[in-house]
Amino acid sequence: MGYKKEMMESEMMKILSQAFFNMKDPRVEGMISVTRVELSNDKRYAKVYLSLYGNDDKRNEEIFEVIEKAKGYFKTTIAQSLHTFKAPDLTFVRDRGIEKSFEIDKLFKKIENERHNQN
Repeated sequence: MGYKKEMMESEMMKILSQAFFNMKDPRVEGMISVTRVELSNDKRYAKVYLSLYGNDDKRNEEIFEVIEKAKGYFKTTIAQSLHTFKAPDLTFVRDRGIEKSFEIDKLFKKIENERHNQN
Protein backbone atom coordinates (compact mmCIF):
# COMPACT_ATOMS: atom_id res chain seq x y z
CA MET A 1 0.00 0.00 0.00
CA GLY A 2 1.41 3.42 -0.92
CA TYR A 3 0.75 5.48 2.19
CA LYS A 4 1.73 9.12 2.21
CA LYS A 5 4.27 9.87 4.91
CA GLU A 6 1.99 12.11 7.02
CA MET A 7 -0.90 9.65 6.77
CA MET A 8 1.36 6.78 7.78
CA GLU A 9 2.72 8.77 10.77
CA SER A 10 -0.83 9.47 11.91
CA GLU A 11 -1.87 5.83 11.51
CA MET A 12 1.21 4.64 13.37
CA MET A 13 0.36 6.99 16.24
CA LYS A 14 -3.10 5.44 16.52
CA ILE A 15 -1.79 1.88 16.22
CA LEU A 16 0.94 2.40 18.80
CA SER A 17 -1.43 4.17 21.21
CA GLN A 18 -3.77 1.19 21.03
CA ALA A 19 -0.84 -1.24 21.37
CA PHE A 20 0.30 0.49 24.58
CA PHE A 21 -3.25 0.40 25.89
CA ASN A 22 -3.46 -3.35 25.15
CA MET A 23 0.01 -4.15 26.51
CA LYS A 24 -0.34 -6.84 29.17
CA ASP A 25 3.05 -6.37 30.85
CA PRO A 26 2.48 -5.65 34.57
CA ARG A 27 5.78 -3.71 34.70
CA VAL A 28 4.24 -1.04 32.47
CA GLU A 29 2.01 1.12 34.63
CA GLY A 30 0.86 4.71 34.60
CA MET A 31 -0.10 6.54 31.49
CA ILE A 32 1.82 6.27 28.23
CA SER A 33 1.00 8.69 25.47
CA VAL A 34 2.35 8.63 21.93
CA THR A 35 2.85 12.35 21.32
CA ARG A 36 4.16 12.11 17.76
CA VAL A 37 5.74 9.85 15.17
CA GLU A 38 8.39 11.07 12.72
CA LEU A 39 8.94 8.80 9.76
CA SER A 40 12.06 9.01 7.59
CA ASN A 41 11.48 9.93 3.94
CA ASP A 42 12.14 6.34 2.84
CA LYS A 43 9.72 5.09 5.56
CA ARG A 44 12.33 2.68 6.93
CA TYR A 45 12.83 4.42 10.27
CA ALA A 46 10.45 5.99 12.75
CA LYS A 47 11.07 8.08 15.83
CA VAL A 48 8.25 7.54 18.30
CA TYR A 49 7.92 10.21 20.97
CA LEU A 50 6.42 8.95 24.22
CA SER A 51 5.27 10.75 27.30
CA LEU A 52 5.20 8.69 30.49
CA TYR A 53 3.44 9.96 33.58
CA GLY A 54 1.89 8.72 36.76
CA ASN A 55 5.18 7.47 38.23
CA ASP A 56 8.42 8.92 39.54
CA ASP A 57 11.37 9.46 37.20
CA LYS A 58 13.21 6.28 38.22
CA ARG A 59 10.09 4.18 37.63
CA ASN A 60 9.51 5.85 34.26
CA GLU A 61 13.07 4.94 33.22
CA GLU A 62 12.36 1.28 34.09
CA ILE A 63 9.12 1.37 32.10
CA PHE A 64 10.96 2.92 29.15
CA GLU A 65 13.46 0.01 29.23
CA VAL A 66 10.58 -2.49 29.09
CA ILE A 67 9.15 -0.62 26.10
CA GLU A 68 12.56 -0.70 24.36
CA LYS A 69 12.74 -4.48 24.82
CA ALA A 70 9.22 -4.88 23.36
CA LYS A 71 10.09 -3.23 20.01
CA GLY A 72 9.36 -6.48 18.16
CA TYR A 73 5.80 -6.51 19.49
CA PHE A 74 5.25 -2.94 18.29
CA LYS A 75 6.82 -3.54 14.86
CA THR A 76 4.67 -6.65 14.34
CA THR A 77 1.54 -4.75 15.40
CA ILE A 78 2.32 -1.94 12.94
CA ALA A 79 3.07 -4.34 10.06
CA GLN A 80 -0.15 -6.29 10.63
CA SER A 81 -2.30 -3.17 11.01
CA LEU A 82 -0.88 -1.39 7.96
CA HIS A 83 -0.75 -4.63 5.95
CA THR A 84 2.89 -4.10 5.10
CA PHE A 85 5.59 -6.73 4.80
CA LYS A 86 8.03 -4.80 6.94
CA ALA A 87 7.42 -2.12 9.55
CA PRO A 88 9.90 0.72 10.04
CA ASP A 89 12.66 0.35 12.60
CA LEU A 90 11.46 2.12 15.74
CA THR A 91 13.39 4.47 17.97
CA PHE A 92 11.57 5.46 21.14
CA VAL A 93 12.26 8.94 22.50
CA ARG A 94 10.99 10.34 25.80
CA ASP A 95 8.93 13.46 25.26
CA ARG A 96 9.07 15.19 28.62
CA GLY A 97 6.85 18.12 27.64
CA ILE A 98 3.66 16.80 29.23
CA GLU A 99 5.56 15.49 32.27
CA LYS A 100 7.14 18.92 32.77
CA SER A 101 3.79 20.69 32.47
CA PHE A 102 2.40 18.44 35.25
CA GLU A 103 5.42 19.27 37.43
CA ILE A 104 4.93 23.00 36.83
CA ASP A 105 1.24 22.67 37.67
CA LYS A 106 2.13 20.92 40.96
CA LEU A 107 4.56 23.74 41.81
CA PHE A 108 1.90 26.39 41.17
CA LYS A 109 -0.55 24.53 43.41
CA LYS A 110 2.08 24.21 46.13
CA ILE A 111 2.82 27.97 45.97
CA GLU A 112 -0.89 28.74 46.04
CA ASN A 113 -1.37 26.51 49.11
CA GLU A 114 1.58 28.11 50.89
CA ARG A 115 0.22 31.61 50.19
CA HIS A 116 -3.21 30.54 51.40
CA ASN A 117 -1.76 29.06 54.62
CA GLN A 118 0.20 32.27 55.36
CA ASN A 119 -2.95 34.40 55.36
